[in-house]
Amino acid sequence: MDDLEGVLGPSVTQFVEDHVRSLLTWDILVYFHKNPGEAVDSTALALRLGRRPDELAPEVSALCECDILYCEDGVVRYDPEPATRETIGAFVDACQDRGRRLALIALVLHKIAPHSQQ
Repeated sequence: MDDLEGVLGPSVTQFVEDHVRSLLTWDILVYFHKNPGEAVDSTALALRLGRRPDELAPEVSALCECDILYCEDGVVRYDPEPATRETIGAFVDACQDRGRRLALIALVLHKIAPHSQQ
């Protein structure tokens, strides 16, 4: 995984380790970072991402618990601290570069199934 840190940088690598639980979490983060003013319920978010609301619930809940998203009365909005927002921006930027995106995918897949990657 040290090679991935060299490609992605330590802050993005640590962010993925700490917060990106799945490729769905990835999609949620990218969506909200690109649409920072959005305030949506889980049904609207699911429609925007092409997913079912029940799929989103655990991922949204985890992002709310770590103060990346703010959840109140069924409405979700993007509300990270400035430093976290900057790191998410670096993560989203990394998604745009093919080589770095492949490194991100490898890192997330390793988190999902660490034993099958050995």
